Amino acid sequence: MPSLRHQHLLLWVARRMTLDGLVLTGFDGPAPYAGAWNRLPRPFSIAGVRCDASGVVPDTGQVAVGEAKTAEDLASAHSHRQFGVFGGLVDKRSGVFCRLYIAVPRSAVYQLDRTLIATGLIGAQHVIRLHIPDVMLEDSTHVARQPSARVAASPSRWH
Repeated sequence: MPSLRHQHLLLWVARRMTLDGLVLTGFDGPAPYAGAWNRLPRPFSIAGVRCDASGVVPDTGQVAVGEAKTAEDLASAHSHRQFGVFGGLVDKRSGVFCRLYIAVPRSAVYQLDRTLIATGLIGAQHVIRLHIPDVMLEDSTHVARQPSARVAASPSRWH
């Protein structure tokens, strides 16, 4: 079972993919606050590894994959294998590499660099890196804060 931190990273991957015009076709939820994405099927597997999110560009049919990685995940052989497989995917119609979205906590950027160097993907144009501030990966930052019981909410001049 993926950690809550991992699932928050997955949510950021999905947001960026949709912002870039992709329609999600697979989402390895559930993730908090993912809404309808949680009802999507699991993404595809290829060469024995499964991505966290998959999407397609409606106009071209080009496929993209997304991976969420915690600091602990980045050093694993499994992550290296995933990056090798997904980073090497080529669209058969166009002959270009498929986009690979990778979200990591900002505190793990150095580990991501090391993993991308090891897999030959450092600087690759088709790899979209998302460095998410660690504070945005805590569950408490995703909910509206209520006024403290000790401090009364300030009255509005409009009410």
